[in-house]
Amino acid sequence: MRFVLPGVLLLAGCAGVENDQITPRDVGAEDREAAPPDVDRDARTDGLALDFSLPDGYGTEVAEASDGCGIRNSCGGCLRLRAEPRTACGGCGGQYECNGPDSVVCVGGCSPIGCSDGLREGFVSVDDYPEIAACAGGFGVAGILWSEPMCTRRAGDDSSNPNGTGCSLSDLCAEGWRPCASPAEVRDRTDDRGCEVEWPAGSFFAAAVSGAGSNRCGIGEDDFFGCGSAGRSPDRGTCAPLNRSSGEKCRDIPPPWQCEDRGVTSQFDEAVRAVKSGPAAGGVLCCLGPG
Repeated sequence: MRFVLPGVLLLAGCAGVENDQITPRDVGAEDREAAPPDVDRDARTDGLALDFSLPDGYGTEVAEASDGCGIRNSCGGCLRLRAEPRTACGGCGGQYECNGPDSVVCVGGCSPIGCSDGLREGFVSVDDYPEIAACAGGFGVAGILWSEPMCTRRAGDDSSNPNGTGCSLSDLCAEGWRPCASPAEVRDRTDDRGCEVEWPAGSFFAAAVSGAGSNRCGIGEDDFFGCGSAGRSPDRGTCAPLNRSSGEKCRDIPPPWQCEDRGVTSQFDEAVRAVKSGPAAGGVLCCLGPG
């Protein structure tokens, strides 16, 4: 049974209740008078907020088994979706589909693996991580910020070009995938799990994320950031969930990562100088499509 309050406007939004098996009852004046001083007398017992005070004695009924959700999204839940079902995703003909009541996932079109050589080295479960992959390999075209594929994606540690000769960082990602572009995107693609997975020893997987210095993520070319088991711990306030940093002149991540400018004492452009001359020690975090 649902309810309608004559003359009362409900604010759009949702609020859960602690027990989804609620017995209908009336909230009357006696209940309101008995409320402790620190209880909001205008709050309904099912958690829905009103835009003005209820008069004394006005009865409101709570629906049996209500979850307190006034407006539902396209997938049947209360939370806002980051994309609508049946809209395009990934750049390969895929579409978003519901993945539970409050989330969507890109289905169809692009390679589900995400790595151009067909194998993942991190976020290895396609079922658990359908929109992010960690892909190992080298790349010879400098820079970890947004870059175009330069060798038609013939790269990766399991490819015929493991050193990435003539390749950019983007060539390690499969068609329809690209280097993850922000900490927020990594958080979104992992459903808030971030980098908390098992990583190969001595590995660093870069996102297309740099900063202005002080080991902070943001606008700039100083240092770069990602996930893995090797590297410096970055500023959590600006970089979370990314958990690793290249550090000054890439000294905190192992070879074959290299970005040092030997002509300066303090370097501020690691993100545009970085190259990786072999397949060991990680690679790139690849995110599905532009969505």
